[in-house]
Amino acid sequence: MTIKFTGNSRQEAVDVALAQHFNKPDTCQLTVRLWLDSPSVGDVDGDGSADAEDGWKSEPFRFRHSDRNPPEGVPVTYLGGSHDNGHRALSLGGGMIRSTDAGGTGKVATVPLAWPEQNFGVHYVGWSETMDGLMIPTSRGERVDKAVTLIRRAMKDAHTGSERMQDLRIALNALLRIPKA
Repeated sequence: MTIKFTGNSRQEAVDVALAQHFNKPDTCQLTVRLWLDSPSVGDVDGDGSADAEDGWKSEPFRFRHSDRNPPEGVPVTYLGGSHDNGHRALSLGGGMIRSTDAGGTGKVATVPLAWPEQNFGVHYVGWSETMDGLMIPTSRGERVDKAVTLIRRAMKDAHTGSERMQDLRIALNALLRIPKA
């Protein structure tokens, strides 16, 4: 059996999630999928909506965890809610998550793990090492993760031209030092 992976590592997903401040309301499953660069699992339970509940149902049992200590960069899942769609967010580690609509409708925010239970009427069921059935790599390698972070920072920060070029040189040098497979 071939194991397939999400497109982003845990650290990359955290970086992408922290950079996003707005979301289309009621798109938690889609947004977390995009942060992890994972394809949709679709409407697993046939209720007409590809939602957080479908995402959780697609995770292999051996990769699901019910404890309240999810590591950073993994999806956390809550079930229930007013339309029974549940909720999905991304763990930042240390009991914090990045969640859609947590800053108000259409606003992504960093909140405690228990926040969706207290505000969305859902109950926490756990976290998974997978997203829609695909493994989430813990890392792409320390040097690659560092280079990607530096490149993203250089591309988004409001540096002067010379500072941006220095960040890009550092990132590119880090990539060049990666041994060939």
